[in-house]
Amino acid sequence: MQVLITGARTATLLQRLPFLPSADAYVAENGGRIFYPDQTLPTAMPLMEDTKWRKFHNPAAGSNLQEEMKPEDRKGTLWDFYRQLVAQGWTPDVYSYTTSFRCGLKAYGSKTDEDVKAAMKGIPEGLIWAFNLGHADVFPATSGKENAAKYLMDKFDAAPSSSFLLCDDDNDIGLANLLSKVFVPGFTSDSLRELAAKNPDKFVVAQKGGILGIEEVLDMVDDHLNSFVLG
Repeated sequence: MQVLITGARTATLLQRLPFLPSADAYVAENGGRIFYPDQTLPTAMPLMEDTKWRKFHNPAAGSNLQEEMKPEDRKGTLWDFYRQLVAQGWTPDVYSYTTSFRCGLKAYGSKTDEDVKAAMKGIPEGLIWAFNLGHADVFPATSGKENAAKYLMDKFDAAPSSSFLLCDDDNDIGLANLLSKVFVPGFTSDSLRELAAKNPDKFVVAQKGGILGIEEVLDMVDDHLNSFVLG
């Protein structure tokens, strides 16, 4: 089973599909939405959303029927917190998000990472957040990369002990803690770097940088997969 999990908005995932490796499931919005390839659909890129998984987030994010509504009018704890942040002067990014939103530094020249983290101290019960490249991604506690992975492993009968991950940032740490092996082509956060240093047997880190680091890690993944096949 191959799964692609991203914190990206749904529109970004869909735009990148022609350039991504094929997978058994595609997960967007930090775990909030799961899509499966469905060749019975007469479309160019046939995907079917897992509506059962999406409904788990309804208490906090509201139903998918709110997708066409402005976030100011959406119901749910997630959107209550969005409106709270707006009232505090923030401008959260909500484009093509329905189970998440992003609060970050892009529009604030004087803000710092610490300002973003301080804004998250008022997060209501039932929501969680993950720091990623200077942004705080906010989503229901039922969501998240780790929860989505657990759901999919149960669905596809895959064990954490035989599963592995490619990752690079803070919002991957929960998932990294869950799985048996973690491959890192390069670090974009100090917290993940520190975790890898404390767990050298679990984390496999590329020695090269950039594209070469990705190629190096993919070779390591290939060797890891062969170890299962060949014993």
